[in-house]
Amino acid sequence: MMLYVNGDSHSLGAMKDKSVGKSFVDLIANEFNLSVINQAQAASSASRIIRTTRDFFSKNDPKDIIVLIGWGTWEREEWEYQGKYYDVMKNWYTHLPEELHNCYDNWVKLLTPDLIDQKSRHIHKEIYGLHQYLQELKIPHLFFNCMYNFFSIKESEMLDWNNCYIGPYNNDLSYYWYLTKKHFDSDRWYHFDASGHQAWADFLIDYIKENKLL
Repeated sequence: MMLYVNGDSHSLGAMKDKSVGKSFVDLIANEFNLSVINQAQAASSASRIIRTTRDFFSKNDPKDIIVLIGWGTWEREEWEYQGKYYDVMKNWYTHLPEELHNCYDNWVKLLTPDLIDQKSRHIHKEIYGLHQYLQELKIPHLFFNCMYNFFSIKESEMLDWNNCYIGPYNNDLSYYWYLTKKHFDSDRWYHFDASGHQAWADFLIDYIKENKLL
């Protein structure tokens, strides 16, 4: 079987101060004897994750694949310019072509808490669409949040994820806050060292086994 991974720098395996050790992706793959295809990308937006995941499964046989996706912060966007895609988030712009720097400056000025809230509500629906897509293809999958839950979703708006999303509405079950509350330290980019990756892998492995995702 194969483990298909998407997300941002956390799922890519980034570690605090570039410490040495196995990432939670590698540890999960080892536990279940899975080969890995990792399409995670630093600072990735939900839009890029959804686009590239759908693209992968439009071109590959979904048989014997399990999907693991960690979602980043909700303000991030993907911009297409001259046939190339660029992920954008606050304080992440030096990789953009110079022609897009003014667009970035204007985007940051408009990035109010209310706008981020609107974005999170839109992304909530987009991610659920991906969940339904994977279900239709009978692809086992597990989603988790890296930083935030869907903080403004009312109880009446909460969706049934069929145990395929860890704590979508519970911030304490996001990657960052779960490990922080267990007293693991992160760097300025919220990356943890190998011990943090081990703890998160243990949590995900137990969840996969308990919910019989494999």
